[in-house]
Amino acid sequence: MSATFTTTDILDLYRNEAQRHGDAGTSTIQDARTRRLELDALASYIRDGQRVLEIGCGNGYVAQELVSRFDIDLEAVDLSPDMIDVAKERDVSSSLGRVTFAVCDVLKLVAPEQFDLIFTERCLQNLPTWGDQSAALANIASAMKPGGEFVMHESFNSGHDNLNTAREEVGLPPIGPPWHNLFFDEAQVDGRMAELGCKRVDQNAFLSGYYFGSRVLMPKLLDDPTKAKSSSVLNDFFCALPAAGDFCPMKIVRYRKDG
Repeated sequence: MSATFTTTDILDLYRNEAQRHGDAGTSTIQDARTRRLELDALASYIRDGQRVLEIGCGNGYVAQELVSRFDIDLEAVDLSPDMIDVAKERDVSSSLGRVTFAVCDVLKLVAPEQFDLIFTERCLQNLPTWGDQSAALANIASAMKPGGEFVMHESFNSGHDNLNTAREEVGLPPIGPPWHNLFFDEAQVDGRMAELGCKRVDQNAFLSGYYFGSRVLMPKLLDDPTKAKSSSVLNDFFCALPAAGDFCPMKIVRYRKDG
């Protein structure tokens, strides 16, 4: 599998994101409810005392939130120098935990068995080929301590296909993937991680209810489906729906390295 975008395209995209959004939570994802649900989901895997690596930290918004809640040592990295420049301006001096920000290409990550927990944040989907994604998974597995966990927050074809099937059933057109994403095949990832000595623990389709409500129910209810916006007050209800089914590309799949 491969996409039509390049690493240069990704760096240009996130340079623009850094300029447009600065240190705001809207950077890289403008749906504020998705951002809040995402942050809470990621936080549910964090425990005091852990050494944590965040890959794809962007402008440091999530990292700052996590060290404000948990006594952890967090290394937050991103490919974009522009994003890291913004992240380094954050004041985390009064936080419970500690965080450092650095530019890092996951394809060049070398940190053998250093981390209790590693999580990606819509990052590996920006790699343009499965070969690159597979290599990134290998580097991540190497960086995990035995018994450590990888919380993979990325976009998967399964949820994307289910969402579009539901839309088709109510007469709505499909939603295509963003131009800068290469979605994952779950079975392929499971197989690769097993090769790397990591077992799948579970999945967390935490956005499923919200996406079903906001991307299926709301546009169907409106006279003009194109008027469905993430800013709609109706989404205050939909984001409280239970995360039933698998109706969003973005979800968390968790893996644990053999101890």
